[in-house]
Formats: sequence, C-alpha cells, structure tokens
Amino acid sequence: MSKILNSTIGIAGCGTMGLPMLEVLLKNNINAFGYDIIFKESFSSLKKNFISSKKDFFQKVDVIFSVVRDINQTKELCEGKNGLFQLNSPKTLIISSTLSPAFLNNFFQNAPENITMIEAPMSGAPMKAKDATLTFMVGAEKNQYENILPILNILGEKIHHIGKFGSGMSVKVLNNFVASCSVVAVRHVLSEAKYLNISSEQLLEILNCSSGKTWFSENIKNIDWAKEGYTKENTIGILEKDVNSFLDGLENSESETSQALLNFQKSLLNSLRNIPKFPNED
Repeated sequence: MSKILNSTIGIAGCGTMGLPMLEVLLKNNINAFGYDIIFKESFSSLKKNFISSKKDFFQKVDVIFSVVRDINQTKELCEGKNGLFQLNSPKTLIISSTLSPAFLNNFFQNAPENITMIEAPMSGAPMKAKDATLTFMVGAEKNQYENILPILNILGEKIHHIGKFGSGMSVKVLNNFVASCSVVAVRHVLSEAKYLNISSEQLLEILNCSSGKTWFSENIKNIDWAKEGYTKENTIGILEKDVNSFLDGLENSESETSQALLNFQKSLLNSLRNIPKFPNED
C-alpha cells in the first residue's frame, strides 16, 4: 500500500497552477510546502508552508511536484545551484510542467539514481486546480503510478496511466496542440463576428450547442486568461511554449503528415502571437 499521504509533499513553482494545488493539499491535511523563485504577496497566507530557499525546500520534502514554467526553469530547479540533483538522499520528482518530450527523455536519462522521476502533466487550467478536478496523464512504471495515485486523486478528478516515462508528456503536447488551435479559432471568430452584425454572446451561445463547441468556448467565462493578449509571460505565451514543445518532437520525423503539421504549426504560432483583442475591449 502506498505511504505517499504520509510523505512531505513539495510544490515547486507556486504560480497560477502550483499555488492552488498547494492550497488543496493543505486543505486535505497533507504535510505540504511550496517553493518559488520569486516571493509574492499571495504566499503570505501560506505562513510556514512557503519556503523561499531552494536548498531548505529540497531538504524538507520527500516528493516534489515540478510546476515551473519551462525547460530552463526545470533545469535550474534540478541542475542549478542547490538543485535537486545535487542531493544524495532519495527523492521522488513528479514533472507536471508541459515540456518537450525530446528534452524530457534526455533529462530522464541523466537523472541521478537516487531520484525517482515520474511525469504527470496536467490539464484543466487554474479553475480545475482550485477545485481539485485536474486531469493527469502519467508516464511511469505501474508500481510508481500506484504509489503516487492517492496524492493525484486529491489534486485531480481524472487520472490516466498512459504508459512508461515519456508517454504522458507525448499525450499532453498533442492535447495542447489541439487546445491551442481551438483558442486561436474561437478568439479570431469572436473578433470577426461584429463585422457580420453578430454579437460575441450570440456566437458563443450557438457554438456551445453546435459542432463548433470546444473546451475553450464552453469555459471561456470561467477561464481567467481567456481575454488575454499575447505576451511571452502570460498564458497565451505558455501556449506558444507548448506548441513549440510539440514542434520539437516532430522536427526529426520524415513522414508527410509530420511535415504538414510542422507547416501548420508555424502558422498557429504566428496566430497566437497576433491573437486579436477580445471583443468590447476597445
């Protein structure tokens, strides 16, 4: 039987996803601590459950969820000064950031033997993190998956064991590619609707009861970043990073389908960077 609920859990990266995950763990009486490279006012409510020192954080926790933004932050967390990979004690690292599967495979191969590495990328946006209904796509050995399942069941609603390490991230970048397409499509048609004398509310109402319905269109009023423009730092910028993660996995493929996707993906990236203003923001 898994003893993970008796372990000390760490959330590395207390941003829009990591912070609500930490709060959910604490509400469920899990011994949990957060760490982020930048201290924010929102962390003050955590009192003693936020650790500003990376060294102290890693010494305190047994199981670490990495929810940092990208590859560079992942490498800094693990390989940088006072990083996880410098420890000699056994630790479990659960990577929940969306990263390139190609990078992740190489990262896994170079991890120290004392680090058990599992990948569990997630989907659902901050609203799902807050109400503990995230979807997790797990890549790990069966016994590793069963060991972490109790903690994932606290954080999420739909937990899928995809296969061995790397398989979860492969599914995630495919999912995010489709999601990015829907974000771009919905935002662009909402922007154009006014030129056809159709309100954005009318269009959304029809989309959501017709074949144009998507996760983004259905949840647009509850997604905190739904109206954002593009910057490298915000969630639209994260979508760009996720599309590039998929792109990285396709670049060595010689199939005609992959080449067609590569061409389409480059157009998608351009559309994300030039996403129109949300209607009525002028």
